[in-house]
Amino acid sequence: MPLPPPDCERKPSHQRSITIRAYARTDGLWDIEGHLTDVWSEPIRKANGMLPAGEPMHAMWLRFTVDRSATIVAAQAATDAGPYGDACGAIAPDYAQLAGVRIGRGYRDAIRTMFGRTAGCTHINELAGAMGAAAMQALWGEMTQNPEQKPFSIDGCHALKSSGPQVAQFFPRWYRPEA
Repeated sequence: MPLPPPDCERKPSHQRSITIRAYARTDGLWDIEGHLTDVWSEPIRKANGMLPAGEPMHAMWLRFTVDRSATIVAAQAATDAGPYGDACGAIAPDYAQLAGVRIGRGYRDAIRTMFGRTAGCTHINELAGAMGAAAMQALWGEMTQNPEQKPFSIDGCHALKSSGPQVAQFFPRWYRPEA
């Protein structure tokens, strides 16, 4: 069901787009590629002058290569556009440090720890967060899961709270009724 119509007239102002695609590789790994752009409908001021309407202020890329356990085995970042030119893209090579990070509980905390504040790029960090969720969707049927370990999705959202009917039906071993 879409949102209800707005209650007054409006005109487009800004658009942030995040596109994420997953690719199964022939070597048994997956590439998760993300692209973030920010575009304004009107010319807007940036560091060295005016940005024409429709041109991206931000255009950042990130690629993770992940294995069946959702562990990042390689990462690459690139910046096509940023408000401060080459300075924005200078941090991109540092994102290779994501290799070894497992996507799952604590993943977003790892991004903040590694690339928070001046250690990274706000926009690439936002893209990395969204890509974690997309990677889990891409690997849903392929991930290795220890049957003795509670599935990561339980207690990760309201529909899968351990005391809920969905967990009782689909994951009865992990169902915990409320006291």
